[in-house]
Amino acid sequence: MHNPIQQKRALVTLALTTFMALPIASNAADSTTRPSTQANTNIITPRIVGGEIASQQNWPWMTAYVLTSQAVNTSLSVNSALYQTQHFTSGPSGNVSGEIVSCGDGLQPCVNVQKKICLIKRGTNTFAEKALNCETSGGVGAIIYNNVEGLISGTVGTDFSGRIPLVAVTQTEGEQLLDLVGETAEISVSAVSNLRQDATCGASFLGDKWVLTAAHCVDSSNAFLFQMNVGEYDLSDGAENASPIANIYIHPDYDADAINNDIALVELTESINAPAVRLASDTTTREAAIANSTATVAGWGGRTGYVAGEGPTSNYPNILHQVDLTLLSNEQCEREFSNGTITNAMICATSIIEQGSCQGDSGGPLVINTNEGLQQVGIVSFGVGCADPEYSGVYTRVAEFTDWLDALTEGIAIQQLQDFGIVPVNFATSASLKVVNNSGTTTNVNFNIEGDTAFSLDASDCNTLAPSASCQLVVNYNPQTTGDDLAKIIISTNDNIKVSQAKLVGFAVGPANSLSGVAGPSNNNLSWYSGGDKAWVSNATEGVESGNIGDREESILLALINGSGSLNFDWGVSSEVNEEEGEDPFDILQLYIDGQLIEYISGEVDVHTYADENTPLTLGDGFHLITWVYSKDPATAEGEDKGFVQNVTFIADQVVTPPTAPTPTEPTPSQPSSNNASGGATTWLLLVIASVIWVRRKSS
Repeated sequence: MHNPIQQKRALVTLALTTFMALPIASNAADSTTRPSTQANTNIITPRIVGGEIASQQNWPWMTAYVLTSQAVNTSLSVNSALYQTQHFTSGPSGNVSGEIVSCGDGLQPCVNVQKKICLIKRGTNTFAEKALNCETSGGVGAIIYNNVEGLISGTVGTDFSGRIPLVAVTQTEGEQLLDLVGETAEISVSAVSNLRQDATCGASFLGDKWVLTAAHCVDSSNAFLFQMNVGEYDLSDGAENASPIANIYIHPDYDADAINNDIALVELTESINAPAVRLASDTTTREAAIANSTATVAGWGGRTGYVAGEGPTSNYPNILHQVDLTLLSNEQCEREFSNGTITNAMICATSIIEQGSCQGDSGGPLVINTNEGLQQVGIVSFGVGCADPEYSGVYTRVAEFTDWLDALTEGIAIQQLQDFGIVPVNFATSASLKVVNNSGTTTNVNFNIEGDTAFSLDASDCNTLAPSASCQLVVNYNPQTTGDDLAKIIISTNDNIKVSQAKLVGFAVGPANSLSGVAGPSNNNLSWYSGGDKAWVSNATEGVESGNIGDREESILLALINGSGSLNFDWGVSSEVNEEEGEDPFDILQLYIDGQLIEYISGEVDVHTYADENTPLTLGDGFHLITWVYSKDPATAEGEDKGFVQNVTFIADQVVTPPTAPTPTEPTPSQPSSNNASGGATTWLLLVIASVIWVRRKSS
């Protein structure tokens, strides 16, 4: 498969997936609900269920993968009960109390709310309008509750003229407050903001500047926006201790579909003075699993369990929690999953009661107590349901990756994967990979490619590396045939220094001249390509449609455009609909521009003009790759199961040629009498574009 979107939907008879629900910080000690991004699937990333508060001194190397932000403290209490709240950006500060009055959707000024607090449901008018309707009626504060699950993250706008404090609560808590109409509520919104952190995964500190976590935690384009908070215990404070990330090394054989080799090494910008966890050896891990030894997992994930097919979770704590489980051999674990789901890169832990890890605990450590103290045997990876006693939790087996970790932390480290994405055949592109000498020895470094000849190297900047020095290795990709290209960069030195490797991936599609004039008017600035599992074909009525693909396949249409101008097209789709926002997309038609995902559509969407605020897409100078990909999963097939594209039109900008200066009759010292520069047509086939980035699957 060559899907640029990780479908992660089906494997054997179970729906296997990993995902993270980004937490919303609470002002109370314990959060009660968080919005879920649960996909239409049973297997999720874990959190602690049925456990207890962890002892801080036992987890000094525990690390939280956090997003820090300046936030306003808010609170809401009714009859001494605290509710989870969120402030509205640009909203006024203040402390008020008053009787709760239900004001419906807040579309009109509220009745009988003088010196009272308005309880308003989110609806069609703006938050600012709701607040002003409350204030003009005499209300002293407002509580706005969501009309879908999860907290509201909203604003009243920078030009908001209201003066009453307002807070947001979840749909569930808003409905609970409806039963408390007439009771006295107290609202507090701080006038100043403070730094806070939201944890989305756990991790473990290996010492110096290295942190270990799950690959699926950091496998996203915004991973570097997060930080690692080493030695964290209580998420409600300590956000200022979080450390920026310098590099992320995801294992090159990480498979997001099978959730295999789910491991990543994170390098921080500076060394941290903190205790480090010890990793268990292969022998220790194997013997502990065979003996069904007790293992302990810790994290900040939600604490509400559910069986396969149900969910989502809730009740996320700020304080680190832990739970004891029983290790299983892989043979024991495979009986629960079957069909080769459990690999040598995994280890399982279970409980006969509803205990385990789940959403929010991903990336955290699974440890055993040995004669030499606590040692980490696993990384929280995935599970079926959440603490479902019928299924064990699955963890990355750390001992399988000690050589890989050592090569990165103590030897010559290189970016682990370079994916060139989907390009036209005979189209040359390049990228730079950072190489770092993490050993203590100056060494000569050699680079070779093992695999497809579509890749080549320029290592002129990387011949010799001193300790801690880095260089840029240039990798060229120029596919001569269609289909997948795969290779590895093999590193060697003149010393016995450990070395890492890098995987190179690319996919080429062939010319589709028959689509010229069908997908859109013929144009010298535009060339057509198609491929994948099935190429796009002419539609019986108009335009083109994706090929007849099967489960886990894709059909690719690519337009190569030369020069600046405006682009417009019509598109539509007939497929299974993606009903829930935030779930892993499936059966979709995707639009990419120069490797960046712009939008996708699914369901029954009539062919219509694509427009951003009713204006065509504007392309700058140079070459551009416009790619449409229809891909599908094996869960359900609905409609025609196809994507459609019509009327692709590119209008090139007019080039204004400046007036030609008169030719002098005699040469002067400052102007030669002849032009010695050699001319020639540099075709698109020879173009090297270093900026083309494509987010594709990282499976081997």
